[in-house]
Amino acid sequence: MAKDKSKDKPKESFEKRLERLRGIVDALERGDLPLEEGLALYKEGLVLSGDCGRQLESARNEVKLVQDGLLKEFAALDNGADTPGGTEGPGGEGK
Repeated sequence: MAKDKSKDKPKESFEKRLERLRGIVDALERGDLPLEEGLALYKEGLVLSGDCGRQLESARNEVKLVQDGLLKEFAALDNGADTPGGTEGPGGEGK
C-alpha cells in the first residue's frame, strides 16, 4: 500500500517557507533564469504562498478563538458572575 508522503514529511515552519518564498521572488525578479527554471520556481512559489496563507489564516483563527474566550470571561466578570450579589467590583467596591 502506498504511503501519503505529506504525512511522512515534517511540516516546515512558517518562517522557513517565507524565507524560501522570498528567495524565489528575488531569483525571479533578477530575470536571469532559463525559462524552465523560472517556471519551476514560479510554481513552487505559488505552492509556498498558498501554504503560508493557510498558516496565517489558521493562526488568525486561533488568536480569534483565544480572544473570544477571554472576552466572554471578562464579560462574565463585568456582569458580576464571580462576585457575591453581583454588586461588588474588584477590591470590594460598591459596599
